[in-house]
Amino acid sequence: METYLYFRKFRPATFTHENDGTGQALTAITGLGGDDIDSITEVASLVVIPKDAANSNIGNAYSHPGAGGSLTLSIANGAVKTTSNSVITLNNNSEDADSGYTLEDDDQVVITLQQGLETSFMYPASSLMGIEATATGQTTLRFRSLKNNNQDDVVVINHDNGKYENIVNGINAIINGKNHGGVVTVIDGSDGKTVLSPELQGLGVDGLIYTPESGY
Repeated sequence: METYLYFRKFRPATFTHENDGTGQALTAITGLGGDDIDSITEVASLVVIPKDAANSNIGNAYSHPGAGGSLTLSIANGAVKTTSNSVITLNNNSEDADSGYTLEDDDQVVITLQQGLETSFMYPASSLMGIEATATGQTTLRFRSLKNNNQDDVVVINHDNGKYENIVNGINAIINGKNHGGVVTVIDGSDGKTVLSPELQGLGVDGLIYTPESGY
């Protein structure tokens, strides 16, 4: 029976952007080791904490919370303009009169990520093309693309320094060991908990980055 390797990203995760007055693009999300956020479905909430109480350039759907208050933007109704390469860009109130929000200097935006598209994925073990150490505390797995067109889908595991060989041995044991068959949870970082296959426990696994071939 083919072994299937199942992964799920570490969620929820929260980041804070402090606006410098130069535009609507939020700081690139890099706190998960370079995770590539391309789908708005991965964003659970966007909460603005205004620096002052005098911003009138906000959507009709909002009431200004006052300096230091909090206002949850309406993602579903058009608060977000684009989400690409881990950069979220908000619509201003001219671009979306209902749910846009024009950021002012020193406004903060709290970004919370959730499970969404490209956060859970599974590959047959036979699709694993190679494993390499890409940093002292990072191991990269390359899988044959789910589109099966000679491209690679990339899964990066962040872990304690110097544990590359242990990660390789663990993946090898998962694939070739007699204790597994069917679907095996390799790494599951959902709901604030980390569930690991026994072969990867004790290696400080604390990050998972998924970069599928573009065009899915």
